Amino acid sequence: MNIAESIGGSSMIFFPPLFPDELLYSAFARYHQNSGNENHKETTKELFGNSSVCASILFPSHISNLSLRMPLGSPYISKDFIQKYSIIPYFGPFIPTKRLLKIKKVMELGKSSPVNMLLGRTASTISPMQNLQYCPNCVKEDREKYGEAYWHRSHQVEGVYLCHMHDSTLLKSRVALSKQRNKHKFVPLEHALSNSAIPINLPVGDLGHLQFIAKQTNILLNTEYPSFGLKEINRFYVSRLQHMDLANHTGRIRWADLIPAFNRFYGVQFLMNLQCYIEFDQDATWLHKLLRKPRVTCHPLRHILVIGFLNQTIESMASIITSRKTNYEPFGQGPWPCLNKAANHYRMSVVSLCEITRCSKTGLPVGTFSCQCGYVYSRKGPDHSDEDQFKIGRVKCFGEVWEERFQTVSKIDMPLREKARLLGCDPKTVLNRISISKVVINTIDIQENVHYKEKWIRLIADNSESSISELRGLNQSVFSWLYRREREWLQEHSPPKIKVTMNQGRINWEGRDQQTAEEVRLSAIEILNETSERLIRVTKTEIGRRMGKLPLLFKSLHKLPQTANQLNTVLETMEDFQERRINIKAAELRNTSAVVKRWELIRASGLRETFIDNHRDIIDKHIH
Repeated sequence: MNIAESIGGSSMIFFPPLFPDELLYSAFARYHQNSGNENHKETTKELFGNSSVCASILFPSHISNLSLRMPLGSPYISKDFIQKYSIIPYFGPFIPTKRLLKIKKVMELGKSSPVNMLLGRTASTISPMQNLQYCPNCVKEDREKYGEAYWHRSHQVEGVYLCHMHDSTLLKSRVALSKQRNKHKFVPLEHALSNSAIPINLPVGDLGHLQFIAKQTNILLNTEYPSFGLKEINRFYVSRLQHMDLANHTGRIRWADLIPAFNRFYGVQFLMNLQCYIEFDQDATWLHKLLRKPRVTCHPLRHILVIGFLNQTIESMASIITSRKTNYEPFGQGPWPCLNKAANHYRMSVVSLCEITRCSKTGLPVGTFSCQCGYVYSRKGPDHSDEDQFKIGRVKCFGEVWEERFQTVSKIDMPLREKARLLGCDPKTVLNRISISKVVINTIDIQENVHYKEKWIRLIADNSESSISELRGLNQSVFSWLYRREREWLQEHSPPKIKVTMNQGRINWEGRDQQTAEEVRLSAIEILNETSERLIRVTKTEIGRRMGKLPLLFKSLHKLPQTANQLNTVLETMEDFQERRINIKAAELRNTSAVVKRWELIRASGLRETFIDNHRDIIDKHIH
């Protein structure tokens, strides 16, 4: 006795050839019709060796028994029945591998009822289809090609309203998918056509979306994709959203932008008809579960909708996931080009280091590219074309190679813009670098150079005992000009630095205080007695400059109490200075005119309007 006989009877004498994209149930129905059996249970026993097996339409069970009872020489095996003639491949890529293997094992050995639970169909908010569907154009073609029509797998999935081959609207038959009665009944399509079809109402919206769903469904069913993995699918979706600026560079999704964009892309009514609409104020929708940390599976229809929104296809998704390119790369894959014009590898892809941060103002990714030549530049992303990789937002470091080239170019007699072009930078950058690198550019006026040097020599001569720090305080502008352009000359023509040793005697602060206080008094008198047209206010800074002891008054005044008291006595507030200026200018006007006019005094005193009211009494005293 062979294996087939041990499970209840002998092998089948014949089994009809299976057609492309045919439901296994359709082949059972054609077998029943061709066998001449009057009782459907009799057909079931011939197929499975057990008359109590239910004729599950979408997820046939006991496939292993069926394979063992195939006629001798039959090319069909259990794997083919599941992969090519059931709708399991539609779900396969979107469920974990272990679960997919378990589902196939159940279909081979057990009942089909647990399959719906393992696929998550029982918990899904998408209602299952109620009746088998067919395409009238496919019926016509199948009859011409195969002599009879048959049930197509690609027409029996939720969300499919059109035929992927003809773009024609499917018709709903009277054959129920979930049968409470006649569970063992097999109905071929040719018999179902004798009954009038049930009209199908297409979802309101873009017909192109329905065509996309139908074509992607057919691809899933007729391509042997492995399980993509929930994490890899999630990474793929998030990376695509990042490219669309609907998620930041860390993967945080901008839900306030995504949900309206998704609903707007398909249309509210269209999504509601497909039971896939997302309320804006909800935070636990199917889309949230799909795009956050993946824990549960989701109906393939919803995956197809997300894929379409991301402007992708099942094929492109599979290619990206299998090649492990799901990480978000706003600047593409490295290496990246070095944009250092001074380097011999300019625009060559030699940069291997790219640090991605987030722009605090726009939220866009910012890439900082560091080359081994020392050149570091950044730019804002993401890149939208190949040319974007040659753009520079900001140069953070020029590096040694660029600096060496700069030293050569800066000494060449050529226009400033040409130098900037050769170095790949802004003309202002060239000017700034020239001033920093001691290079004297041709535009510096020689007379101006001599002028500043003479002023520095004169300053040293007038303050022979002052240190370089004190001289700097006396004339900051002269020191700065020479320091930037003639630093070596400045060092050679400056007082030597005073080395302070531990053996030096203590400073006589009391004697210095007494001397400095007297100098402060005399300097203040000097300022007050000046008769120049531009009057000067008595300030600590002006007194310190005249004394040549500016640092002493600002840094060591706490050691000089007499000096501090003297300063408090002689220093002028702004109001004191304005009052003195009014008195002096009034006296000058009286020497030239018998009558001092109000407006003349105000203008001569240089008073602003905000200060006129403060000194109204003094002004009035001089004009009466």
